[in-house]
Amino acid sequence: MRYDYSMRLRDDVNSAVEKAFKTAGIVNITVTAEQVRVMNLAENVALEDVEYLVLQAAQMLGAAIEFDTLGSGLVLSGNGVEGDEPAIIILSQPASIQ
Repeated sequence: MRYDYSMRLRDDVNSAVEKAFKTAGIVNITVTAEQVRVMNLAENVALEDVEYLVLQAAQMLGAAIEFDTLGSGLVLSGNGVEGDEPAIIILSQPASIQ
């Protein structure tokens, strides 16, 4: 686990957690972390590390949290990062090897 995260990454985590809490009343740790990770690809931070930061930020707010996987096939909307347009992320089911 890294400890030298940039201020931009930390700010993005806090903003995403606050927005998720205000809009949904609950913070989905995995989905929020993936959104933040994608916004900060240049920093090359592992999803698990961002999840830990999101969890800490949600706990500081006293927000309700949930742990859903990204492979649930859900379409997420209304969690856009900036502006009024919703970001739509389509997550597909993982392929079976059977």
